[in-house]
Amino acid sequence: MKRKILLLLSMTLMGISSIACSDDETNDITSQKRYPLTTFAVAVKGAQADNISYYHGKIDQTTHKVEIGVIENANVISGVEYTLMNDGATISPDPATFVGKWNKEQTVTVTTEDHKTTTYTIILTKFKEQDSDVLFFDDFNVNGHPDQTKWVLCQKSGSDWNDEMSESYDQAYVEDGKLILKAEKVGGEYKAGGIETQGKFDFAFGKVEVKARLTSYPNGAFPAIWMMPKTPVYGGWPQSGEIDIMEHIKQESVIHHTIHTHYTYDLNLKDPINTAQVPCDFKDWTIYTVEKTQNKLTFYVNGEETFSYSNQNLENEAEMKQWPFTENNPFYLILNMGLGGDREGSWAGPIDDNNLPAIMEIDYVKVSKLDK
Repeated sequence: MKRKILLLLSMTLMGISSIACSDDETNDITSQKRYPLTTFAVAVKGAQADNISYYHGKIDQTTHKVEIGVIENANVISGVEYTLMNDGATISPDPATFVGKWNKEQTVTVTTEDHKTTTYTIILTKFKEQDSDVLFFDDFNVNGHPDQTKWVLCQKSGSDWNDEMSESYDQAYVEDGKLILKAEKVGGEYKAGGIETQGKFDFAFGKVEVKARLTSYPNGAFPAIWMMPKTPVYGGWPQSGEIDIMEHIKQESVIHHTIHTHYTYDLNLKDPINTAQVPCDFKDWTIYTVEKTQNKLTFYVNGEETFSYSNQNLENEAEMKQWPFTENNPFYLILNMGLGGDREGSWAGPIDDNNLPAIMEIDYVKVSKLDK
């Protein structure tokens, strides 16, 4: 009898404990549902377009602070996800409007369906002010393949610059803090190296800086730092534009800046002038820069302005296509050591096999916002 009483008492206590636990969980859930903002996260794109990582904020429902760590450069944030108390709640401003404009702290106000408001402060705890204007940066500090979240290999095709592309990291690799782009002859076959940000990064307006040097440049070498449109918004080449920040050919003592458009190329109109040749010591480290705005492209070599090309705001722009460099037409970056050849029309000219390889080294690439 005593054992039965103890067993019944034990079962009763277990039941009470179980009921208490269930009540606590129910209360926690009910309490959580009462919070105006229940979750908040920012999205960062990975190497592939469909590869997205989420960084979740730690929400303090007493201070109404949302803390997100890890992220130093807010320009990597590509989107936001959050949940509110219920379908009747709203949030203002829309956190999606912060993308590209994040500060260390942002505030949002959640209004519930009973018209009560709660203001939350979203804090990027690792935010670095010096990175706030940087859209893209690579200083090539890890040996091996270039960062595959930022770059892809240039593909072989039929143009003068890419007809010898190897599509291999043997000619495009990182070593001792530098990107090495090489063009050489291997087993009787020409192999040239190049990388680009196509599908990884593009931008409409900003400042591009590339620190580079040419350590070997025999005849036929065709090194270039340049930009092409993400999509042919205004038609195929050259109608949607091309921006050549630096090109070098034929042992010349100058580098070339060039703008290609339907206006400059197909119509052959040179007002304004679309190209410049700039003497510089390209054999040593040189910083090549272009600033791209709605109304002007301005080029610099080692901080000195060397060339500019302006929007003429033509009344018949739709026909002339003088200025395809608009906010609707983002560009990506290309770095390559191409090769010319013997065929007719090769700007870089015949290849000097005896003095290959041709080599361009890149110290860093930086794209930043322009001062307003």
